[in-house]
Amino acid sequence: MPDRRGPSTALARSSLSASPITYDEDAWPRRLAGIYRLVDPKIALASLVPFVTGTVLAVRQGGTVPTALLLAAFAAVFAIEVGKNAVNDLCDYRSGADTGVRPEERSPFSGGKRVLVDELLTEGELAAIAFMAFAVALGLGAWVALWAGVEVLLFGAAGAGIAYAYSASPLRLSYRGLGEAAVFLAYGPGLVLGTAWLFSGRVTPTAAFASLSIGLLIANVLVVNELPDERADRQAGKRTLVVRLGGRRAVGFSALLSISAYAVAVEPVIWGATPRLLGLLAGVPFTVAALVKLRGAAAGPVRIQGQALTLAAYVAAGTGLVLALAL
Repeated sequence: MPDRRGPSTALARSSLSASPITYDEDAWPRRLAGIYRLVDPKIALASLVPFVTGTVLAVRQGGTVPTALLLAAFAAVFAIEVGKNAVNDLCDYRSGADTGVRPEERSPFSGGKRVLVDELLTEGELAAIAFMAFAVALGLGAWVALWAGVEVLLFGAAGAGIAYAYSASPLRLSYRGLGEAAVFLAYGPGLVLGTAWLFSGRVTPTAAFASLSIGLLIANVLVVNELPDERADRQAGKRTLVVRLGGRRAVGFSALLSISAYAVAVEPVIWGATPRLLGLLAGVPFTVAALVKLRGAAAGPVRIQGQALTLAAYVAAGTGLVLALAL
């Protein structure tokens, strides 16, 4: 096995096999720091927005939301998030995508969690965390299915499968320019409609339109977060959309994703759907501000501000929709 302080020479390798974990009491401070990065509260926002949206939609559709079921379902979703982060960090470390990021290219929103690059965890520890996270998600998912019906396992299994395949072999979706589409499906239709189905047993057109908007907005967050990693990803053979399009055109594509997300909210209203979908437009001011920052910003603080504003647009749009649905 390669030394944990440097990338593997087998750049395409992305399995979870790794050296065994050795017990070292003095290593726990760094381990805890690494675990905290993997469970960084910011990652909860990605899944919290569609989960809460789906829950509120379910209530409007006549469903009921038992507290125990709610907590177990979201804990399973969060465990999948942690597992995905662990797998992604391991695979990007081995491919050189994370080790190739220069200090000036780093930001709080991109470059991975870097728990291996910063020597907070070993490969064995990271692989173990990934395994445990997916195992927890499986156990919670089975309990939820016993309560709500086996159909919900389809949504959960699909989400877990996409999370693993995002970076790991054999699919390695993020390396083939399919990571953005995977995120759109998992966080948009997958999580919004899956949650609505979990608590109400049905899906309405309003839920479908909401899921498309949420999916487009979170896919846009991913695209913007990939901008600082363009050079390192290209060298590592990670063919994200930003690598395929180039930075300038990727910013234009970001604008297209945002416009499409808000258009999906507005068009159904024009044709008689519930005006509550317009709550998604709460994200527009943040989107406009983000695009202003990103336009012509090659790197540095301005680009980081653009990333933060893009995430804020996603959260604001989801919050606006939830409030509109709840009133």
